Amino acid sequence: MTESNWPVKGPLELDDEKWAKKFERAANITYKLNHLHPSEYKEKEKLLKELFGEIGEKTEILLPFYCNIGTNIKIGKGSFINVNNNYLDTESIEIGDYTLLAPGVNIICANHPVGTKERIVPVDDKLDDGNYSYIDEEGNYDDSIEYTFVNMASPVKIGDRCWIGSNTIILPGVTIGDNVVVGAGSVVTKDIPSDVIVAGSPAKIIRENK
Repeated sequence: MTESNWPVKGPLELDDEKWAKKFERAANITYKLNHLHPSEYKEKEKLLKELFGEIGEKTEILLPFYCNIGTNIKIGKGSFINVNNNYLDTESIEIGDYTLLAPGVNIICANHPVGTKERIVPVDDKLDDGNYSYIDEEGNYDDSIEYTFVNMASPVKIGDRCWIGSNTIILPGVTIGDNVVVGAGSVVTKDIPSDVIVAGSPAKIIRENK
């Protein structure tokens, strides 16, 4: 993992100084970006280079744009990211060359365990011994204990020459190949091979794209 050893107890931006600084840095930069006048294109270019881990030549980002960390994001050359993209980049996000992302695309690296016992745990590590002694036989939690949630994260990768349709959601751990079209409103839950068109929730292959 690029940021930390997972799983990690959260909320990350409040409970861990290292993470808090990363969240604060990204929040400050995206605030400045999203409040620029359209004529301030040179300042926009400067802030984007400061925000991202890498951004290729002639890649365009339309505002507003949102992300958690920024430095975990690498974007290739000639790509285009439309308005209201939102990236939960607690792990790495890689976007290839000449890839188009339509308005409202969400790329999510952050995740949580499905099982309630694994997801909601005591803040005090001494109580979190794996025996769940704070839960009775009927499944009731001891209300005298302070709880928090568990965070996980997996990287997302999008290949070259892709087109990700409006309001698509890409979930943690997904890799999308090259020359892929994802239909608007899709939820991408699994890896997608190169040279296909997919759509739906969950996204499924419709046909080849050659």
